[in-house]
Amino acid sequence: MTPAQPAAAPASTRERIIQAAIDLFASQGYGGTSLRHIADQLGVTKAAVYHHFRTKDDIARVVLGRALDALTAMTDRLIVAGTDPAAWQRALPQVLDIAFSQRQLLFALERNENTFRERFADDPAIGDRLTSDPASLAGLLANPATDPAVRVRLGCAFGSLFGLLFIFSDHYQDIPDDKLRQYLNDAIVTLLTGIPAG
Repeated sequence: MTPAQPAAAPASTRERIIQAAIDLFASQGYGGTSLRHIADQLGVTKAAVYHHFRTKDDIARVVLGRALDALTAMTDRLIVAGTDPAAWQRALPQVLDIAFSQRQLLFALERNENTFRERFADDPAIGDRLTSDPASLAGLLANPATDPAVRVRLGCAFGSLFGLLFIFSDHYQDIPDDKLRQYLNDAIVTLLTGIPAG
């Protein structure tokens, strides 16, 4: 007889608030979301939300921090791969794991990026991370010493990944995640196949 699997622990109220905020920031934007909307989404009172977060900005800081963590985890894997297209292909499954597990979070960031930059650029806890570009990745793609064919294809691969999953995400909502992941993987592998290491 197989022992029963333990039930997953229910998410804490704080975590449920964050998840509701991510969904609402993605669907109706930061400006269109109030603490009342978040409370209503969870079926709790505004007081329950206030118990965990004083303001909507406090929730947004957590959401933004998580989104930036996910972006950093993705780009770090590509930076480690350097300018070797084969290494990018090997890193791709990990990058896609992060992208698809955090898709709604990253879409919320993309949808509200300008608002977040305006609100939090001077924030001591998160402002520097928000306003800095991944210089190491930019260095890979902009390095004139790297074969231009490699640079262009790596840039196209990066743009395909971020463009399809975040910028144009609304256009692909009808495709199940497992199918979309496979199509995206195949497209990027095609872009990276047949070029020499940089």
